[in-house]
Amino acid sequence: EEFSIFCVFYWLLSAFKVQKFAFAGSNRLIQLFMKPNYQYLLHIQFLGFRFRGWQHQPGQQTVEGMLKKTLKFVLSGMPVKILASGRTDAKVSAEALPVSLYLREALPMDEDAFTKEVNRNLPPDIRALPLREVDQEFNVLQDVIWKEYHYYFSNEPDFHPYAAPFIGYFHEPVDIGRMREAAPLFEGTHTFESFCSRPGGKASFERTVDISKIEVNTYQSAPNMPENTYAYIVRSNGFLRYQVRMMVGALVMLGKGELHETDIVDALRGEKELAITTVAPASGLVLQEVSYK
Repeated sequence: EEFSIFCVFYWLLSAFKVQKFAFAGSNRLIQLFMKPNYQYLLHIQFLGFRFRGWQHQPGQQTVEGMLKKTLKFVLSGMPVKILASGRTDAKVSAEALPVSLYLREALPMDEDAFTKEVNRNLPPDIRALPLREVDQEFNVLQDVIWKEYHYYFSNEPDFHPYAAPFIGYFHEPVDIGRMREAAPLFEGTHTFESFCSRPGGKASFERTVDISKIEVNTYQSAPNMPENTYAYIVRSNGFLRYQVRMMVGALVMLGKGELHETDIVDALRGEKELAITTVAPASGLVLQEVSYK
């Protein structure tokens, strides 16, 4: 019954277009309605190519839906609630997405055995990493210090379709050297209104980016990947929707000669509205790491 109350309340918040409040307040609502006695932090790896993102959606295949179904099977008869540190979009992957698992009772098996049992029942494109019990005051949403994303891409002409789930592909020639020099322009505290999908109502577009750089890809490898691939690495205390993909898109436009460095600088200062016509494909984006207090 308490789960039903929580779901109805969350649905009402979403229906009135206050999803941000509903999502940010989920940790408190779980404590209020479910009254969990135990909280565990686990990290989830997944290849997002066949999923409609993290968050559960009726009639859609999502990572949260698959994980929750598996947890309910492994913890049969126990009320289960999970909450992730954020939501990923369709086809976006993760090396380690933090997820809080809330239970009224302690795990019925040791943590290693639990992780093995979960992985035995998950599909091969989702994997649970070892979990640990955390204090009830830990907040998987609000205790984040920074998040780091990697965006993998290539523009080599001989692009094999098998590489599509792992990296973004840009057909036109681009000046990689110029893109690498311009990437640090995003570092610092700026207005990212031109580099995101703009939500309705009043919203703050100010974010602080600690790292923004392009490197030769030494992180990901797979059969049939192009010989030359690159990694755009960005770290921030928070991201707006589509922000990383649009930042990559702006760098690609610059690499094609469609933008100048001053266009990006002026947009970050809020002095100019920039039309980003290239949004990087979602399949190249990976949530690499989340750091907590």
